[in-house]
Amino acid sequence: MSGRSNSELGLRVVSAIFMLIVVLAACWVGGLPFIVLSIALSALLFYEWQDMVRITPFDGIEALLTAGFVALLLCNLLGYPLFGLIGFVCLGLLLELVSSGDEKSDVRWIGLGALYCAIPAIAFPLIRENGGFGLMMFVFVAVWITDIAAYFVGRQFGGPKLLPAVSPKKTWSGGIGGLVFAVVFAIIVGLVYPGLSMAGLIFGAAFLSIVSQAGDFFESWVKRVFEVKDSSNLIPGHGGFLDRLDGLVAAAVPVAVAVALNMGQ
Repeated sequence: MSGRSNSELGLRVVSAIFMLIVVLAACWVGGLPFIVLSIALSALLFYEWQDMVRITPFDGIEALLTAGFVALLLCNLLGYPLFGLIGFVCLGLLLELVSSGDEKSDVRWIGLGALYCAIPAIAFPLIRENGGFGLMMFVFVAVWITDIAAYFVGRQFGGPKLLPAVSPKKTWSGGIGGLVFAVVFAIIVGLVYPGLSMAGLIFGAAFLSIVSQAGDFFESWVKRVFEVKDSSNLIPGHGGFLDRLDGLVAAAVPVAVAVALNMGQ
């Protein structure tokens, strides 16, 4: 491995450790600190998304969409996430009707991005506060292990590309490696906590691994559409927050839905 590759890997590791400490601390405490962290992540994702997809200069329409997104996040902070989401969707439909040309494209992409980027602010606190610290950490770690294992296994073994038209660097070996290591993680959890269903843990980890990799491909597809390599350079060695959270955002959705349905029983 070259000196430059070693330097980049070291930068990735240091950045990852710092982010891990912040996330673990906030997740352990829960409550307002974790909600604030989740909202901050959503805001950073939306900032990167707008910078990545906007065709026209920032104007009144984008300002309204941004204000609506901020209002959505505030609704979540105040405990009314559903009302904020409904209000934002209505705003997006209204702007869709009054826009044309490139402005309409901006409204569609930025509106889609806002719904996508709002997921951490809505789903993470829902999972943490109603599913508990253990469930939130299971989601985090399953996705992190998938991402790390897919990266290193793919680099080590290479082989046929998984979906080259969308993400030319990802391989079948990396995808399968990520899935296998996620399942191994689930087995370890089951052995440490024998009271939990081993089959449920394995299925859950495998499902999260597949969904998170699909989320990774979604973000790669958006970047390819707009001919962008990284969503930003905000995280040293990692690119942007969208690049690092794409799998976690996707995986959080079905878990949050399951938790919400369980709450209604």
